Formats: sequence, C-alpha cells, structure tokens
Amino acid sequence: MSNQSDLILSRPYLTKSQLQKSQKYNIPDRRTYNQKRILVFKYLCQLCVHLKLPRKVLEATMYFYHRYHAFNKFETEMCYDVGTSCLFLSCKQVETFKRLGEVCSTALKIRNVPRVTPDMVDAFKKRVMQMELRVLETCSFDYRVNNEVHIDEFIVKIGRELSLPYSCCRLAWLIAFDVLKLELLITVPPHTIALAVLKLACELLNETKWPNVRYNLFETDAASFHEAYFDILNFYINVFDACDLKDHETVKSLNLKIETFIEIKKTAGPEQGLKVDPIALDKDDYVSKERNFAVKERRYVLNQNSLQEESISTKKRSISEVE
Repeated sequence: MSNQSDLILSRPYLTKSQLQKSQKYNIPDRRTYNQKRILVFKYLCQLCVHLKLPRKVLEATMYFYHRYHAFNKFETEMCYDVGTSCLFLSCKQVETFKRLGEVCSTALKIRNVPRVTPDMVDAFKKRVMQMELRVLETCSFDYRVNNEVHIDEFIVKIGRELSLPYSCCRLAWLIAFDVLKLELLITVPPHTIALAVLKLACELLNETKWPNVRYNLFETDAASFHEAYFDILNFYINVFDACDLKDHETVKSLNLKIETFIEIKKTAGPEQGLKVDPIALDKDDYVSKERNFAVKERRYVLNQNSLQEESISTKKRSISEVE
C-alpha cells in the first residue's frame, strides 16, 4: 500500500469537459451506461414511492449517483447497489430518515428478487454500508450540497420573484423531474437549473414572456444558465422517448414533440455554456488522472485558502527537515 497522502479540494460541480475527462477511466461504454442510468432512475423512483419519500430525496440521490460514476468504474451488476446506497445516504442528508433494513428489503421486493431471506437482506445491508463511504469520498465529504433548498423549492421562490403564473411554475416543476436523470445535477447548482426550467416552461406555454433576468441577482451567471438551458433542450431533442414530461396528463394538451424543442432551440441563438481551457484541463490532476485508491491517506478541504495554507505548511516542514 502506498504511504502517499493526498489533499483534495472539494469541487461540488464539474463542467461537462471536466466530467468527460474524468469518466474516460470509469465508463468504457457510454451507451450502456446511459441506458442503465435510466433504468436505475426508474428503480429509485419506485423505491421513493414505496418508502413515501419526498422528491428532494430523489434529487439528492441522483446527485450522489452521478458523482459516484465520475470517479468510480461503472459496473452493470453493481449499479442498483450503488443507487440504493445513494438513496440511503440521501435520506440522512435531507433528514428524511429510514432504517437501512426497511430500505434494503423494499429494494429487493421492487427488483422482484425471489424468496427474500433475512440473510439476503443482511448481505445487501453490508454492501450498501460499504458503498456509502465510497459515495461520500467522491463528494469529498462535502455536506453543503443538497443540504437546504432544492430545485423544486427554487422554482417556487424564483417564480414568485419574477411574477410568473402558476401554470408556468407547474410546468417547470414537471420539467425539473426529467432533469434529475441528467448529469446536469453535478454541473450547475439547483437555483441555476430552476431558472433554466422556468424559461423553458415560459417558451412551451407561449403565454408569458420570459423577463430580462439579471443573473447575478440570483447568484448565478450567464454561462451557467446557458449550460443548464441548452443541456435540457438537448435532452428533449436527443432522447425525447426517455422523458416523462410528454406522458403527463396536465401537458398532453400542449402536444409536445421533438420538433417543439427543435424550434425553441432555433430561436435561442448559438449554443453557449461553461468553458474550460484545454491546457488547464490536461494539467488538472483531479479529473485528468484515474483515482488511486491505494493512497493510504486522503484528506479533503472545502476552500482554496485551506489548500494553500496546507501547501505552505508542507513546504516549511520539508525545509526544516532538510536543515
């Protein structure tokens, strides 16, 4: 085992290019991963329904799930265990506590596992608990994310601030459910996603004009907003069959089709989003190197100042040892 000690700065959100760079080591077949991700999402939805959990638990679960596969190898036979572990961790994160035994036994029933025995449940519980530490590591043990306000709550708050009608906020709330399937959850924060789905809802209803929003008033910026907006549009254009929005009773009157979103994108102008310098990306060990799990000690800090202080302290210690 290596005696090396790593100090890592927490990065709750990664750009698309950073995520692709990191996933290069962990997802050999992107198509299989995407297909399985949708199946895991449906499984987690059923689990939330059976356990009577609020939507914020599902949102936190999918954030953890996406983060896990940014730094850990994707294995088809393990993805349901990963999803269950993420859900159990999310219950604690958003303070909607459930006993692990109840979560695991319900999960096995949903997956139609024949003859569920106490030994089988105990074995599943052990796997979930072991996986939980790995999930927390991929999030740098950063409890700031998914801790207070979530996408649906931001939709209500921002909708009121912008004086948008109930119909618009309701549609945005439905669109946000589809967003939980996307890696956008680990790219931009929830209030930015809320802004993006509200704009798209206005355009789909064609009843309310989207106001000229000053993004800094909502603690975001134009690049982050456009990253979210175009990512959601591209999801509906590229994988429309996988969306839940089209099947919802309240929006069937809109007669949504792929062409609907293509027309919206045509009028939206050039596609924009978050950018990263390719040279800086290649030099970024956080995403450009495969995660080394042989490291004996790995520590995490929440801000750049702590990282710099540790670096200065290490250098001083090395100099004194030489002297």
